[in-house]
Amino acid sequence: MSNLQKLKQAFSEGLSIPIDDVHEDLSYLEIVEWDSMSHLFLVKEIENSFNIEVETEDILEMNSFRNIKGVLSKFQITF
Repeated sequence: MSNLQKLKQAFSEGLSIPIDDVHEDLSYLEIVEWDSMSHLFLVKEIENSFNIEVETEDILEMNSFRNIKGVLSKFQITF
């Protein structure tokens, strides 16, 4: 599975949305499923999927699909 597929799967599971609803322009609070509580589930799914631990300041930056890809690049995860 590619890193992009892993990230989309983490979004799908963390936000409890169909994987087809995950796209590059998806952002926090754009959909009702992505609220403050589900954001924590999403971060945990991402951490588990990529076997990483995200710092608090990075969690605050993780407010869109694109920004999350940027945060993951700090871990040498490429897309």
